[in-house]
Amino acid sequence: MAWEPARAEWRRTSDLALNTAYTLEEGALQLGIISPLSVGVTDAFQATFHPLLLLLGQPTLALRLRVTPVDDVTVALNVAGGWSFVQKEDRSGTPSPGGAGTGYPGTLQLTATMTIRLGTSWLVSWGFGPAMDFLGGDPIRGAAEVHLSADWLITAKHLLMVQLSGYVPVSERVRLLRSEAQLLYGWAISDRVQLMAGLGFGDFIWSTSESRRTTFPVLPIVDLWFRF
Repeated sequence: MAWEPARAEWRRTSDLALNTAYTLEEGALQLGIISPLSVGVTDAFQATFHPLLLLLGQPTLALRLRVTPVDDVTVALNVAGGWSFVQKEDRSGTPSPGGAGTGYPGTLQLTATMTIRLGTSWLVSWGFGPAMDFLGGDPIRGAAEVHLSADWLITAKHLLMVQLSGYVPVSERVRLLRSEAQLLYGWAISDRVQLMAGLGFGDFIWSTSESRRTTFPVLPIVDLWFRF
């Protein structure tokens, strides 16, 4: 079969790799101005990292292995981790200059995602798996990561997405931590460029000093994605 370059249009629902069980095609590359860089290592294995966050001292890496063929029900395994070396925190997430019980926060997780295809235009994805929060190299909290999303491929050029995620502690009082929701509209501007716009809901933190943070519950999202 002759090789074809990746296209920005969503020709089919299996082209949707954001928070689904699908993976980019081998050799395909997708990146945004403020979004991660994803690479299709093989047709069933995808690697993702965030160049901008790396420059800001917050390295992240996510690996996805699709373990079933693309079908009406598709399953993938995900391994992900991220650390922030910007500011030390205590166990509650409060900024701290250092000392006992503080460190640079990080998370490691192993999750599974199932994507269910409904007709030719809809996807519903959900998943969960174990996660561990760290301060420096010390584990401080076991949790379960949970996520749910729905995608509506209106046409090859227009897409609507809803994304939900959060963490439920299993080693302390049960509650929902770091919950986030996104409502996004996507427009394939050309063969290579997609415009994404919408709103994010959660606790978005802006640090104004070592000991002061401002939290925003809603954040506008505007990004350009490039597909090669």
